[in-house]
Parts: sequence; C-alpha cells; structure tokens
Amino acid sequence: MVFYRMTMENERAGLYGVHKEIKDLVERSGYEYVWSELVQEEGRHVLRVYIDSLGGINVRDCETVSRRLSRMLDESDPGLPEKYFLQVSSPGVERPLIRISDYERFSGKRAKIRLKNEVSGKKSLTGSILAVKGDSIDFDDDDDGLFNIEFVEILKGNLLFDLPVPQKHVNKGKKKRRQQ
Repeated sequence: MVFYRMTMENERAGLYGVHKEIKDLVERSGYEYVWSELVQEEGRHVLRVYIDSLGGINVRDCETVSRRLSRMLDESDPGLPEKYFLQVSSPGVERPLIRISDYERFSGKRAKIRLKNEVSGKKSLTGSILAVKGDSIDFDDDDDGLFNIEFVEILKGNLLFDLPVPQKHVNKGKKKRRQQ
C-alpha cells in the first residue's frame, strides 16, 4: 500500500513538471496558458491544454500550439502514459477561474462559484465578482447579497455567459391599421 502511495506521489511530481513545460511553451508561443489536465475518458488518456489570447482563440491557434506541444512531448519523456490524445482548445465563454488573479482580472463579471464548505447554508453561489482583497474575493450573490470568500474555500469557479435580453422595439409615430 505504501509503495502505491509513493508511486502516485512520483506521478504527481512528474505531471507537475509536464504542466510547467506546457505552460512555458504556450507562453513562449505568444498565448496565455489557462490550464492543462490529464484525464481518463472512456478508457483513454486525454491531455487537455487550454489557451487564450486577447483577441480570442481560433482553430489555427490551437493547431499551432498542438504541433509545438506534440513535438516537445515526443522529444522529451515527460512521464505521460505511452498512449494519450492531445487536445488544445480555448477555455470557452464560461472560462474557468483557476487562480486568484483570474478573479481580479474578471472583477465586475458574472460567475458561478462552488465552495468546499457551506457558507450561510449554500455551497454554490451565482452572481458578480466585485473585488479581490488579499486572499479573499468580494462576491455579490444574486439571491443572498454580499459574501467575502477566502480563495482557499473555493472548490471551482467559472465565468457565466448571459445572453443579452432582446430589446422590444417600440414603434413611435405610426399607428397600426385596424383590420376590418
């Protein structure tokens, strides 16, 4: 049992190094590194790398980073499983909030936050990020108002994409004809 635990710790340490190499390559390529993860889906390993840029990400950006990453991972032996799929993509409009700097950057935006422990009887908050103060976030929940949340208490957070509500067109000046 101890051997398994040690193996897992070694794997985690190796994967940490892989993520750092990926981050460095993405940033050298002129993109923002959002995050990367190695997951198992339907019996296969998938290495996902999320990148962003001020103007957004398109397929060509993902292709460029994917080729560079593939080459780098093939040349070095980063400790990944022998067979895996590499996916490079944008984080999307409901971008995850990974670091406290993400909450600062997206201050004023709508978000959903899932907490490790209940706060005022809630483990999930939906509302607006107001500000970051030190290691905590001021958050205005749609239902329960203001919360000050320690960053370490956040299990998961992401931006919310709200569709704009269409404005009703008011026809001024012309009257509708009555049907007779």
